[in-house]
Amino acid sequence: MAKKEIDINEIRKHIDRIDNVIINALAERMSVMPDVADYKKEKSIPIFDENREIAIMGKLKKVAAEHGLEESFVEEVFLSVFNESKRIQDQIINKK
Repeated sequence: MAKKEIDINEIRKHIDRIDNVIINALAERMSVMPDVADYKKEKSIPIFDENREIAIMGKLKKVAAEHGLEESFVEEVFLSVFNESKRIQDQIINKK
């Protein structure tokens, strides 16, 4: 059986599609931050909930391991996501 020739351009197009999925997921996640911020403001709940972040990170690391991803990589990515979420909430709550 002949080996299929690798076409780097097709691979790159596939990666571009995956990148778009990631961007869309991030945009969707951030789109709910106004609702989160409004709820927290109404209930006088602090923006940062350390216990929740720890719990979420634990779940994410477990899923990462199941997919063969380095936990440190996933932690770094999601710390950025958490920080942006908190920044948006702070901006809304404190009307910056």
